[in-house]
Amino acid sequence: MKKILLHITMILLVTIMSSCRAVWDMAVMPFVEYDMEETDIKWPKYYPDCDYLSFKVDSSLRDVLLNDERFRTYRWKLKYDEPASPIQTIMFDKDKKCCGGYEFCYGNAEMLDVYDDVPIFKKNIYNDTIFEIIRFENYIELFVTDKEDKDEIVKSYHDYDYHIIVVWSFYGGYYMKRHLRQVRNYIKKFNEEYDFRVIYLEV
Repeated sequence: MKKILLHITMILLVTIMSSCRAVWDMAVMPFVEYDMEETDIKWPKYYPDCDYLSFKVDSSLRDVLLNDERFRTYRWKLKYDEPASPIQTIMFDKDKKCCGGYEFCYGNAEMLDVYDDVPIFKKNIYNDTIFEIIRFENYIELFVTDKEDKDEIVKSYHDYDYHIIVVWSFYGGYYMKRHLRQVRNYIKKFNEEYDFRVIYLEV
């Protein structure tokens, strides 16, 4: 009987620990209080040395971003009704097609070789359907509400080899900073070969 109870306990622990929400609560939130001291003015220091745009996602749209399949790179979590991580990177080519994606709950970006090549994540081992479902137009329609901004982004889109959308949260603390640095270093590494434009979406 004790062995059965032990096995049940272990299964419950593994299930809870594998949850994206649990990872966020235990691995990210402990760092939030420290990072609350950092003002918004300091965040641009994590941005890359290339063209970039920055938008703050309206709170009413945040749940759409984190739950709608059109913006989800981790299809397994979507299948089990888990919200997306507010730490994401999505890359689009000149045809506005998704050509790579990374989400915090995939695991360690460095171990997965996420930022070692162009596109960002050539070996997408999770689900190739993201390349068909996630579209640049989805983001534009959802987050760029000003018509002039929208027209300008569309008009100048082909001036760049790749667009990178970075979803981030001020409450990501240390992990968010690490993510922003990884994107910045990635662009610095390949900036001489490709022209990038980054769009930051703060959720």
